[in-house]
Amino acid sequence: MKIGDSIYTPRFCTCRINEVIEDAHVAYEAGYREPTHYDDNPDYDILGKHIGTNRMVFAAVKKPS
Repeated sequence: MKIGDSIYTPRFCTCRINEVIEDAHVAYEAGYREPTHYDDNPDYDILGKHIGTNRMVFAAVKKPS
């Protein structure tokens, strides 16, 4: 998974990855808290962050091993 990838998620349809974060705690502290219910990759979750009215950015977050 890399920045710029387009990923289909059940909750938000197609999302573009703006960040790849290796630690879930770091992602949470950065504001990535909205679940997308993405389950097609065993290594990464996709989480969203609100950046304004009707605007979000998304990050691929490494799942704990």
